[in-house]
Amino acid sequence: MSVAKQLGLDDPESEILATARSRWPCWVSAHPVLGVVDDLLELPAWLRQADRDNADAVLLALAELSSPEGGDDVAATGALAWVLLPGVSLLALGMFTLSPRIDQLLAAALWMEARTFRWHRGHRVAANILMNTRKAVMRDLGVGVAADPTWSRTFPVAPFERIWEAMPAEPSEVSGASAHEKLTELLDCACAAGVITNEDRILLVDVAQTADRQQTMRSGRGHAGLLGNDVSAEVAKRRGVAAITVRRRTSRAIRALRGDVTAVRVPA
Repeated sequence: MSVAKQLGLDDPESEILATARSRWPCWVSAHPVLGVVDDLLELPAWLRQADRDNADAVLLALAELSSPEGGDDVAATGALAWVLLPGVSLLALGMFTLSPRIDQLLAAALWMEARTFRWHRGHRVAANILMNTRKAVMRDLGVGVAADPTWSRTFPVAPFERIWEAMPAEPSEVSGASAHEKLTELLDCACAAGVITNEDRILLVDVAQTADRQQTMRSGRGHAGLLGNDVSAEVAKRRGVAAITVRRRTSRAIRALRGDVTAVRVPA
């Protein structure tokens, strides 16, 4: 069973999402920043295209509506958790070997974090909720740096390493996901969280496809050939920029993905 099913968020017509959709106009009236879409179901697509600050403002409004210290609206909790499901699904993919109940544990932790996010002084809503969700589950399972130093280096590889293609999938909908689908989901989540921009996303896809076409297995430490000279040169030529510019921007985006999407770095 997936995290979405555990929370009853796997169907847009589910009770909690239907309630959230019916309340959307009222939420927009109270928080005009939510007026970027007319219907909650349009929000994920908007978040993928929005810049970091605008996306964060929308998610912060949902967090305020959700919080007992704000609107205390459980439907808003469901809406916030729903738009963060792609990121939590990636967490489940990387953590499924830790427990046969990983979906259940992640669902409970996600709900709690979405319900209690400190909206009055919060920022980077998606990245922080995902990070805290992962930390809560690791804590519940008794897994951490103190127990095993290896966990301090969890997910240190770039999202485009070939290990992603070889990782066993959990026995749920993820089992049918291709490497391309996993990469797309990862980048969508990163854009929604404001970890990378949509321009970064386009560049990373271009670089990854070029590296795959050139069959670059390795170049540089931990980047799976994404920063290779030939790859950067080809991408740079298409974009009319210097190869070093492509490498610098690619490296910066990969560092952001490592630090935020995989929830390794503690936020400021």
